[in-house]
Amino acid sequence: MSDLSITREVLGRSRAQLPVSSYFDEDLYRREEELIIRPGPRYLGHALSVPEVGDHHALLQEGEGRALVRTPQGIELISNVCRHRQAVMLRGRGNTKNHIVCPLHRWTYDLSGQLVGAPHFPDDPCLHLNNYPVQQWNGLLFEAPREVSGQRVGRDVHADLAGLALPPEFDFSGYVFDRVHLHQCDYNWKTFIEVYLEDYHVGPFHPGLGNFVACDDLRWQMGPEYSLQTVGVAQHAGEALGKPGSDVYGRWHQALLNYRRDAHDSAPPKHGAIWLTYHPTVMLEWYPHVLVVSTLVPQGPRKTLNVVEFFYPEEIAAFEREFVEAQQAAYMETCVEDDEIALRMDAGREALWRRGDDEFGPYQSPMEDGMQHFHEWYRRRIALPR
Repeated sequence: MSDLSITREVLGRSRAQLPVSSYFDEDLYRREEELIIRPGPRYLGHALSVPEVGDHHALLQEGEGRALVRTPQGIELISNVCRHRQAVMLRGRGNTKNHIVCPLHRWTYDLSGQLVGAPHFPDDPCLHLNNYPVQQWNGLLFEAPREVSGQRVGRDVHADLAGLALPPEFDFSGYVFDRVHLHQCDYNWKTFIEVYLEDYHVGPFHPGLGNFVACDDLRWQMGPEYSLQTVGVAQHAGEALGKPGSDVYGRWHQALLNYRRDAHDSAPPKHGAIWLTYHPTVMLEWYPHVLVVSTLVPQGPRKTLNVVEFFYPEEIAAFEREFVEAQQAAYMETCVEDDEIALRMDAGREALWRRGDDEFGPYQSPMEDGMQHFHEWYRRRIALPR
């Protein structure tokens, strides 16, 4: 894949790394909220989470305060807080049939949030649930751009990703939503993105992942609002996935190879992984026969919620649960290792910050090109002086 708009020569001239204070400064975090987080792409969930009319998916990242609902007209985003006594109504995922009913006093709304019943009120209170505009890209649902208290929130996702040559592997056709996992991170959201965007640590720190993907077979595609990295499949003695790096990954290797033997004549996967980052906080991941959407919800300078959604081909989700469980266990093993990396970086930066020092090292190219690209993007957005 070719780099569409950001040249490696430009990256090579950059001194873009961020000061250590930027990971702890409360005032800067408030600027990030104003300039980056609120005006950023507001990912909600995937259309596959509400496939049938009446299906609902309450947004865990918002304390279930809003919900995606499939109506006869399509997918809508509505407030999930009753207009009577402000109770959360829908929980998790499920099907609410034709109406949304508050369990406290039986106030009843249609699927679009219009109040249709308020018991014991002689007159219709006319208090409907707020309904928010939604945009869809490749099945991913985002809140459409709008004005809130004089500030624009949300982005035009199609415009931001117009230059992306989307790999065919990111086609969700035939996939189903499996589960959502909430992953709490005790460090800055930028640190998470940095770790996600660099392949330099995969060999030294990820025995499982490092023997699943081949980071020496790395290709980048970059645009103003995104970067995409594709890595190959690890080989051992000429055999694809021939040497698992951990027991957990060993089970994932075996489940994948068994499925490939039965469904693909034992042909090895074309890639080990494809990782797309839509700045600042949305990540779309492909692994063989797996799609993952990972979204960060910054909660403070040192608190970040990662919402991870797993999708599989329908036949795998229904009949190959060993495959699903092995893949998710391998994914989470890598997640725990990434947490250790991030916490070590956080601790080192804090030590520098507290003693008044500011240090950073060079970027390794091409394995840290994505991190550098993110730092350049961040500096443009936050207007951070060099």
